[in-house]
Amino acid sequence: MKGGLKPRLILAFVSIIVLPIVATILFLTIFLSGIEERTGNSEDKLDVLFSDVKSAIDKNAGDLKEPDLFYQKVEPLLKNYEIDLTIYSPDGNVLFASEAYHNKPESSLWPERLGKLNVDVPTEEYGELLAEIDAHSFSVAPFSLFKEIIYAVLGGIAVGLTVLTALILLWTRYISRTVLHPLKEIYIATEEVMEGNLEYKIRYTKQDEIGRFIQGFDLMRDYLKKSIEQQQQYERARKELIASISHDLRTPLASIKGYVEGLEDGIAKNENMQKKYFKVIKSKTDQLDRLIDDLFEFSKFELKQLSIEKTPVNNQAFFHEAYQNAQLDYPNVDIVLDEPIPSVNLNIDSGRIKQVIANLMDNAVKYGGNKIFLKIRIQGEFLHVSIKDNGQGIKKEDLPFIFDAFFRVEKSRSRESGGTGLGLAIVKYIVNAHGGEINAISEPGKGSVFTFTLPLED
Repeated sequence: MKGGLKPRLILAFVSIIVLPIVATILFLTIFLSGIEERTGNSEDKLDVLFSDVKSAIDKNAGDLKEPDLFYQKVEPLLKNYEIDLTIYSPDGNVLFASEAYHNKPESSLWPERLGKLNVDVPTEEYGELLAEIDAHSFSVAPFSLFKEIIYAVLGGIAVGLTVLTALILLWTRYISRTVLHPLKEIYIATEEVMEGNLEYKIRYTKQDEIGRFIQGFDLMRDYLKKSIEQQQQYERARKELIASISHDLRTPLASIKGYVEGLEDGIAKNENMQKKYFKVIKSKTDQLDRLIDDLFEFSKFELKQLSIEKTPVNNQAFFHEAYQNAQLDYPNVDIVLDEPIPSVNLNIDSGRIKQVIANLMDNAVKYGGNKIFLKIRIQGEFLHVSIKDNGQGIKKEDLPFIFDAFFRVEKSRSRESGGTGLGLAIVKYIVNAHGGEINAISEPGKGSVFTFTLPLED
């Protein structure tokens, strides 16, 4: 990937290997190209050296029997070129060695031996002799060429090492800034998250491997933050539920107890008064029944044990029955079937879907709806069921949370009606368990529309 970490590391390794070699070769090429101009024609000067050595040996070959005399005659040549000379006979015996005349440290003419050359010297008296030339200085031609070559090699190595060091320092800084520093930031961010600081953000904008990793880390951090917030909200709602139910159970029980005691004490002396008492007792009993049902459903909902047992049903017959039951349950509400119910096959848990419809109808009536429209239609591979009311509607800020467990739009009204804030959460669970979805559209003062979908049977 362009701009990724892998190409950058490959570039770093290649440049560290290649560029020092290129710099060394380039330096050697430039430096060595001028050696001939700086040192002169070294081959010619080397030939001159060999010629001078041969001439001196051939000219003074007769004096080899007297080494001291021979040394005196060739000494100017030796000093001129700063060399030592050793002459071997054809059978390998040493006839002359100039080193013998300055072999002591205090009298050494040249303390170091820097190079050696051999040359054959034909003579009339001894035949072909072997002359061994030992160079002791690179400052004298033709040996100065070797000095230039050594300087070039050493200079090339120095340039290569300098380029290598510079590249290592540059790439180390670059990798530290683009790799090690972000990794350190990730480590710090991990510690911050472990300590509970879920607001800590890593500032890294590059779209490379580390950038994508940091994006994933931030997504995980945001998800963890939302999960913790939801858990905290859930715990708060759960505590509110316990407090609310304690109050809601106590209130109708107290009312029932009071009315029963009134009947026992004979306060309701006539039939109308007794009917009124019985009506209130029944209402409070129904309220208790709803609370207990919600608690029972909640226990199964919380443990993910809300059972769904699907069976094939005919859509038309099922919803006609649900429509007729709703008319009987809410005789004072105008329930309208918006259009004919299509006839399709569904694979559903009839009891649970009836629970969904009953809950949505009950909510519509609770919040002021006196006219409800039931609309059932087919769209694609799903059956869409809409329940529209003309009630008070839901506030915009409350709408995203109405399917959350324990959420109640109006706590006072819900408490009076015995609601726990679990109804719509259970409805959503049932619809999702059938492979469908549920959503709501609402506007305060204009009512609400709840729509859920059910997949058609293949």
